[in-house]
Amino acid sequence: MKHGRTSVVNFLSQLAMSFSGFIATIVLTRTLGQEQYGTYVLVLSVLSWVAILGKFGLHSAVQKRVSESDGGNYIISGLAIQAVLYPAIAIVLWISRPYLNEYLGAEATLVLLVLLAARIGIDFTRAVLNGQHLVHISSILSPVEWTLRSIVQIVFVVSGFGIAGAFFGYVVGAVFAAVIGLYFVSVPRTLPSRREFVRLKSYAQFSWFSSIKRRTFLSMDTIVLAFFVSNGVIAVYEIAWNLASLFAIFSASISTTLFPAMSSISSRDHSNEQITKLLRESLTYAGLFIVPGLVGSAIVGDVILTIYGPGFTAGYHILLILIFARLLYGYMDQLLTTVDAIDKPNLTFRVNTTFVVVNLGLNVILTWQFGWYGTAAATTASVAVGLLLSYYYATQVVNVILPLHEIGKQWAAAGIMGITVFGGRVIIGSSLLSAIALAIFGAGVYFSVLLAISPKFRMTVDDNLPNGVSIPISK
Repeated sequence: MKHGRTSVVNFLSQLAMSFSGFIATIVLTRTLGQEQYGTYVLVLSVLSWVAILGKFGLHSAVQKRVSESDGGNYIISGLAIQAVLYPAIAIVLWISRPYLNEYLGAEATLVLLVLLAARIGIDFTRAVLNGQHLVHISSILSPVEWTLRSIVQIVFVVSGFGIAGAFFGYVVGAVFAAVIGLYFVSVPRTLPSRREFVRLKSYAQFSWFSSIKRRTFLSMDTIVLAFFVSNGVIAVYEIAWNLASLFAIFSASISTTLFPAMSSISSRDHSNEQITKLLRESLTYAGLFIVPGLVGSAIVGDVILTIYGPGFTAGYHILLILIFARLLYGYMDQLLTTVDAIDKPNLTFRVNTTFVVVNLGLNVILTWQFGWYGTAAATTASVAVGLLLSYYYATQVVNVILPLHEIGKQWAAAGIMGITVFGGRVIIGSSLLSAIALAIFGAGVYFSVLLAISPKFRMTVDDNLPNGVSIPISK
């Protein structure tokens, strides 16, 4: 399967996942209310951090070593290590439950342990599938997980089970998706040797901090906010973050798809030119959806937020800041994915360490001084620092060619779209239905203009269309 088509499969899967999550979120926010939904979000944020300790870079190491196809049994050796890590973390959480429950504002430690087991199971399954170059299968698990989760959550929450129904849906979705994914996993019949454990350790000892970097970007702001604001404010911030993340799906799909391909190529001689080409392609399309998302949100984002309830419009400016942070992170992610794929985790470790320290420091200081605007600004500033460092280290190991011309065309197309959508809002008004219609119309304008002004984009689309389908390509 072509890398482009694999990325599209991953993107569509993530989009379907986001759509089901979008519907469930509306139900949860309107049924549970801002405070209870904020508690749910806070528990999941803590879960994401605890999961890092429960994996400690193991899943990244398994994905990397399995993708190299050197004959080792990294699946069984990885499971053996995981069987030690989870109980150790579970014991620590149980001992600290009085303090943990106080921070969460609910008796949720036992729930957290169950959620952690489900999260580790599905993440390990995805890591193995990605390593075995089954990204298209791994991608399908996300919409399966989120769709089932959303259905169960809606049924149980509406039936009166409250926040417990939301947690139950989370577990059911993860377990069901993991079972499906395991069906496609091919486990070597040889027993793992000491070599497999050593090679997993050699990669995990650096890659574990990549998980911290990613989680710092995704939820450090939520963790810090919990010390300064109510769970209701956290709910609004998280909704803005979720909408910002929606535009970043394609960028994440690109890095997920290209990592195993780059990893496999890097093990061959004279692979630098191929990796350079793949990196340039990934940088070209990392902002394909985020750029118009930022422009469109600036025009109709305040209206779109009302779908969650009247109190959520307060997150409009936060939404714009976070979308811009997502744009910068998308480019940083492509660079770091490349460095990781060519087996230089020590370099990504330096970037990730700096990013985490800067992010944590700025989050505490700026949130304390400026509230949630400071939180959003801290996230954006730390990503900018990470992007610069990522570019510097990437240039040390591979020839980085920045596709500025193509990125400029994306901004030009988004600008034309913005003028059109703004004019439409002036003419037809600011109701929710009109805003949704304008957003859909604006997307059509953006891609039509981009197809018209970018021969490269037309060629890329044509190359990844189904066989027998094509679009005109000018020379």
